[in-house]
Amino acid sequence: MHMLMMTMLGLAVLAAFWFIGRLLNRRAGRMVVNGPRLFLPVWAAVSFYNGYVGVTKAGYSVQAELLVHLVVFGLPAAVAVWLMLKKPI
Repeated sequence: MHMLMMTMLGLAVLAAFWFIGRLLNRRAGRMVVNGPRLFLPVWAAVSFYNGYVGVTKAGYSVQAELLVHLVVFGLPAAVAVWLMLKKPI
């Protein structure tokens, strides 16, 4: 359940970065900020910290947390890369 919540949180944070980036770019009339590109290092830090807490506090093995990390970081990151490669409207 925690993995699903973290993945959904990642997608929600990505949506916020994307939306705010689009608003700033429209207001400036040019590409000022790339929201998904800014999202990636922020989400990497959050998901790595989540894995650290899972190993040190919750008692999960590193191998188990790496599998969880693959989904928690990987799915939102894949969507962010797709948004970066997509042509702007």
